[in-house]
Amino acid sequence: MPSRLPFDRVATIYDETRSHAPRVLARVLGILVEELHGKRVLEVGVGTGRYAIPLQKSGVRLVGVDISRKMVELGLAKGLRNVLFGDGAHLPFRPGSFDVATTNHMLHLVPDWREVLLEIARVTRDSYVSIIEDGDRWPIKKEYDQLVRDGGFVWTAPGLHERTLSETLRPDVVMPAGPFYEAMSADAILAELDRRDYSSQWDVPEVLHRDVVRRLRDTWGGRDLSRTYSMDVSFWRIPRLAAFARKQRP
Repeated sequence: MPSRLPFDRVATIYDETRSHAPRVLARVLGILVEELHGKRVLEVGVGTGRYAIPLQKSGVRLVGVDISRKMVELGLAKGLRNVLFGDGAHLPFRPGSFDVATTNHMLHLVPDWREVLLEIARVTRDSYVSIIEDGDRWPIKKEYDQLVRDGGFVWTAPGLHERTLSETLRPDVVMPAGPFYEAMSADAILAELDRRDYSSQWDVPEVLHRDVVRRLRDTWGGRDLSRTYSMDVSFWRIPRLAAFARKQRP
């Protein structure tokens, strides 16, 4: 089984490269605060607390779990509270300890994602929620992936993306936020790719990586880009989630 992807290596730039625009975050948090108010919430893979911190400040009773000390240390410095170091596949909680559990952009990092979902089902009474981006990726990122595949490197995530979960097991409730319009310079995205900020890049051979980045700079350098997307706050009932995870076991 492939090992988990350690995010300590990108902890210091994680918020910069994975954050949402303030208006986007405000819309998503507005939905979450209304839905989670008065409930006990668990976030597995809490990381730097990009969702957990504003939820906690809004009065949501949220406990976070993560295996990356560097990510959590940054979260603590920003005001993250009630966080434990632990493995999502072996949660240190009694059955039914929480009303709602969440993961966000995390399941694809863990090969034992089925066990994570089953553990979430064990400790959660009501529902599982994930925030899923719906829309096109930046074309430069898609082209990078294609070029490295053309160069002979194929990367497969060790786990299951939350977006893929939503496509495979339809959520019980979807609460959309958006659409949102975003503009960004191609050079800013190229800088992220050049630094290997994304886990799908970490094992790309250096010679291939350098060649692909050079080709992308020749094509995209100096251009301004835009895209439209929405954010879906998606809920699954715990019994359905548990049944799905059991069926997916090898």
